[in-house]
Amino acid sequence: MQVQFETVTPIWTGDAWGENSEIKPSSVMGSLRFWFEVYCHFAGIEVKEKEELNYKKFIEKRKENPTKDEFEILQELGITLPSQIFGCTGWKSRIKIKKIENIKTFELKKNSIDYNFLFDKDNNTKWWSNKLLFDKKDKITLFKSFDISFNITSNSALNEFKKFLKFYQDKPILIGSKKAFGLGFVKLKTDIDLEDIKINIKNKDYIIWDKVKISNNKKVLGYNIKYFLRQKENKKFRVKNFGKMAQASNYYFSCIVDNECYIISFGNRNILNKYKSFLKEEPTNNINPKKNNIKQPSKNTNDLIQHFKNR
Repeated sequence: MQVQFETVTPIWTGDAWGENSEIKPSSVMGSLRFWFEVYCHFAGIEVKEKEELNYKKFIEKRKENPTKDEFEILQELGITLPSQIFGCTGWKSRIKIKKIENIKTFELKKNSIDYNFLFDKDNNTKWWSNKLLFDKKDKITLFKSFDISFNITSNSALNEFKKFLKFYQDKPILIGSKKAFGLGFVKLKTDIDLEDIKINIKNKDYIIWDKVKISNNKKVLGYNIKYFLRQKENKKFRVKNFGKMAQASNYYFSCIVDNECYIISFGNRNILNKYKSFLKEEPTNNINPKKNNIKQPSKNTNDLIQHFKNR
């Protein structure tokens, strides 16, 4: 199967030296597994953080019934679907990258970015972008798009991977690193007909995909948008919603593309709507969710958010 990784915003999969010279298969596969787990939560499929297969028991069960599908045996042994496809201790992945090709790159110049868009009285976004994104360079090379050919060595894995692609037909996922700067928002495309693929979505409120119209003709990093909203938010909710330095956030904002910003939220729809109103320059009062009857995430949702942060 060939899948095109079509970027909404360019991808960074750089190394320890701050160079983005190649697409790292491990980074791509790690991201795909993460977003496959997200799909599983929406479909009501069990996900575990760490798993280990007793391979001797697997062989014993296979000898008992040689024609039985391997995924059925794994399920009987308590191995969840993500590990069945992407592997775990004692079990090899049933999907591997065969070839990465048609790679297109993009040069992002530091002086092409509007750091003052929205609000930055101390110029903090420019300082942090220079330090963590450009590493004091005048420009960096990012990946604009590429195609990946996958080897999928199981019909069951192939069918589940098609469901995964069907689920994300209208949703961006995040690939690589530097996500806080708005990089790595990607849409997955394939020539395979997914029209007849059926997916059963049971849970609809775990993660929210949305976008907001923003009038600005210059390049604006998602980091500027996040910084602006963080400053607008009530202090006691800043860490809760946006995380501390080097911690996962509940909100990810793409760079502004064609006057639109994509948003992926591990949070609350009502709070997200408040942030959208800030970005549309229609400010509302800071909201304390408990005092304003905004529905709080359920315990299951909070557990899920914590699982995603751990991953």
